[in-house]
Amino acid sequence: MKKITTQIENFQYFYPYTVAIVGAQSGNQTNYMACAWHTALSFDPPLFGVLVAKKRLTYQVISEAKEFTVNFISSERVKLSAQMGRKSGHDMDKIKEFQIKLSPSKIIQTPVIDEAYVSFECKVADVRAYGDHDLFVGEVLAIHEDEKSFNPEGVLNTGKIHPLLYLGSDFYITINPDTIKHVLPD
Repeated sequence: MKKITTQIENFQYFYPYTVAIVGAQSGNQTNYMACAWHTALSFDPPLFGVLVAKKRLTYQVISEAKEFTVNFISSERVKLSAQMGRKSGHDMDKIKEFQIKLSPSKIIQTPVIDEAYVSFECKVADVRAYGDHDLFVGEVLAIHEDEKSFNPEGVLNTGKIHPLLYLGSDFYITINPDTIKHVLPD
């Protein structure tokens, strides 16, 4: 028998979700945050969406910059994800505090995170409010990829990279590469 809940207080039944570190730079202000609520929205043009609460400093910086980067890190950097998600840029300079190494982007001003296995440079194409978060839709202008992280078809090389997945309530997991299956329909 399944339990049915209509008073939804802890909405995280859809996890696990890949962790992304989302950041932006506007003037002298640069901030990054861990983000589990994100998704690809279109192949052509390439669009990627991130959901950010208005109370976050990253929200303010993306709104001013009209651009952002999306950086995916491996499970070995789980502590960085926790730090970027639970510490506020309102209270500290997270880049200095957690010694994050950044590299210049190719097209936009916001830097990418060096140790990310893949990063997207995004220009804000649209912003929509959805409940307590806003969806920033970014047109992906450039992709920075660690060449050994993906096969020629663009599939993550799980022999080299163990993606960081968020389970909710500060729990994380990664995949077991032995369970990967390439399945085609009949």
